Amino acid sequence: MALTLDPERPLSPQMRVIENAILVPWGDGDWQGMARPAGVFTADGEYCHDAQTFRSGGKPTTVEPLPPAPAEIDSTVNGTMLYGGMAYGHFGHALCESLSRLWALDSFDETIDAVAYIPKQKLTWPERSLSMVRNIAASLGEIPRLTAFNEPTRVERLIVAPQGFGTGNLMAGCPEMRDFTDRRLRQRVEPAGPDKIYISRSGLFRKRGRFLMEDYIEAKMKAEGYTVFHPQDHDLETQIAWYKGASAIVSTDNSALHLAAFVINPDCKIGILLRRPGAIFADFEMQLRWFAGVRPDIIDACTRYWFRAGEKVQYNEVYALIDFEKTARALKSAGIIENANWVNPSNADVDRAVEKLEADTETRFDEIFL
Repeated sequence: MALTLDPERPLSPQMRVIENAILVPWGDGDWQGMARPAGVFTADGEYCHDAQTFRSGGKPTTVEPLPPAPAEIDSTVNGTMLYGGMAYGHFGHALCESLSRLWALDSFDETIDAVAYIPKQKLTWPERSLSMVRNIAASLGEIPRLTAFNEPTRVERLIVAPQGFGTGNLMAGCPEMRDFTDRRLRQRVEPAGPDKIYISRSGLFRKRGRFLMEDYIEAKMKAEGYTVFHPQDHDLETQIAWYKGASAIVSTDNSALHLAAFVINPDCKIGILLRRPGAIFADFEMQLRWFAGVRPDIIDACTRYWFRAGEKVQYNEVYALIDFEKTARALKSAGIIENANWVNPSNADVDRAVEKLEADTETRFDEIFL
């Protein structure tokens, strides 16, 4: 099971309307990794492969369920709905996966009454699963109401549009997805905020990965005229406006850049400081190139990593120490800062920083070797 996406090939011709579609949020069948049995069937019981959801091209998040018996279909809803896929509570996944079919709102030439989602988590009240998606959607201008279902439900008319965005090899998006975000965000949002931004993770709770000694990086960036920005402290409209108004943004590889890619201008300088192992930076490179026409400067300067003692290591949650001197030289070479006068800490400085981290979080950390 895989999903391929040609970023230059329109997907609008593949949209279809299913009369009396059966939406199955939680179906019977076998899970396959993180993919659960869920999806859409026609009135005749045919599984709709184009409604299958994916994280990246090779990672499905739903697989074909068993068709529900007629007695299991909870209710029938009238009107025309767009199938939205899976509703995520995590900002990055909501941004990349839960918006991935909304491009059809601007490509379908009839009235759409609502967008129908299946919840990521099985909550007693399925509408609760829409909190993050609604927060993001509120910045997209006028759109139909969002709704979600827990039980097999018959939908009078369901528009199924191919998934046009995601992570990994789906990050380039389809042409309609790029047009949608350009029209709904880049063209609509008024720029605001400072000229240069450093997106910090120092204010996140302890399970969110970040840099060790990030206060040093913040101080150096401030000296270069950058404003330290903590996205979680601001509403989405402010975040988007600041990214739109910036001529330079320095950030770790994190979800804020997915949002920034929707609105930044082609002449914006982007410096990405890697904070974890792996090739996740390729996602940001691809999205920034296709959505914004920007080629970021990627700086890989991690030297040491720590993780919570006694727990299974999650790369996304490691604390990383970067080579400050190498980072500064790379930023200067890219024209992002002017002075490369950063100095690496001593081993004693690092030990004290780890001790402070443990005291602040009331958690023991072990150094890990990757």
